[in-house]
Amino acid sequence: MNDSPKRDAGLKSKRPSAKISDVAKAAGVSQAAVSRVMRGDESFVVRDETRKRITEVAAELNYQPNPAARGLRTSRSQSLGIVVPELDNPVHARIIIGAERAAAERGYSLLIAHRDAGMVETAIYDRLVQRNRVDGLIVATLADESVAVSALQALDHPFVLVNRKASGVNHHVVINDRGGSRKAVEHLVALGHRRIGHLSGAPHRYNSKCRLRGYQDGLKDAGLFYDANLVAEAGYTMEGGAAAMRQLLQSAQPRPTAIFAATLFTAAGAMGVLREAGVKIPEEMSMIAFNDGAIADVLAPPLTTVRTPLETMGYQAATALIGHIEGGGEFSGQVLEETEIVERQSTAPPRQRRPDPASC
Repeated sequence: MNDSPKRDAGLKSKRPSAKISDVAKAAGVSQAAVSRVMRGDESFVVRDETRKRITEVAAELNYQPNPAARGLRTSRSQSLGIVVPELDNPVHARIIIGAERAAAERGYSLLIAHRDAGMVETAIYDRLVQRNRVDGLIVATLADESVAVSALQALDHPFVLVNRKASGVNHHVVINDRGGSRKAVEHLVALGHRRIGHLSGAPHRYNSKCRLRGYQDGLKDAGLFYDANLVAEAGYTMEGGAAAMRQLLQSAQPRPTAIFAATLFTAAGAMGVLREAGVKIPEEMSMIAFNDGAIADVLAPPLTTVRTPLETMGYQAATALIGHIEGGGEFSGQVLEETEIVERQSTAPPRQRRPDPASC
């Protein structure tokens, strides 16, 4: 009996969501103005104080836009699809986080799909559009560029490439892989390294090509010659990084004093091989990798990386796609320049090699 008043008080504190008409009346604007401000319509011209007043009133009245009702009015599902190569890769996870945040801010849902080995990539696009009825696609795959792009264009549905570029497609959001890779080499050169190896991705992939060129740029800037014997194809996996590191240890003579790895996973695999071989990091071999993530802190030693704006890339891709869906405006390619070195314990000046003993 004594608990009843407390329960009633708790129920009364849960105020029902207001209607858009309530927000419009309280803010002294039209319902259309509330709708466009709340969905983040950047093409809607409104004074800053009016926009602020609308959002404050909406929060005060506990107003939540109704995606289903909005979809009925616009004949859209209020959903986007994002296609990534793997779900367990921290790079793609952070892109997804950024895209989901942008979608949620504008009243959209985000459907996530990944391409398993052997899965036909184009079938994923078709399923998201035809069965799930998404309003647009964010694509971070392109295993076969020409086939995938042709399939996307044939769908006649808005799409944006993220972390990828493709010939003839201008709607993309990418990071400056080349500039970030140059910074990685510059960091190693500044420490005194002159023989620097590179564990590269697959040579036909957009990101891999950019990172290899950035590696070459860094060498050229330092007056160092590019030596193809110091480059080993590793792909983007730990297994590939391990195999490529073994290759360099066996074939590159003299061996490098530092390694620039194309990805975190590549570097992790390479570091395991160095430990097995008794090569101390960073005393005998420095290691730096492109992209940053939690894995870099738990490696032994913690890994120096090139931090990139992955979440921003996903956010900008979703924002551009929604803008195109709602306004029909033209896409323009975006290149995000914000890359920085996160120095941890895997890089240090090279240790002087002991000269071979004189022969008699």
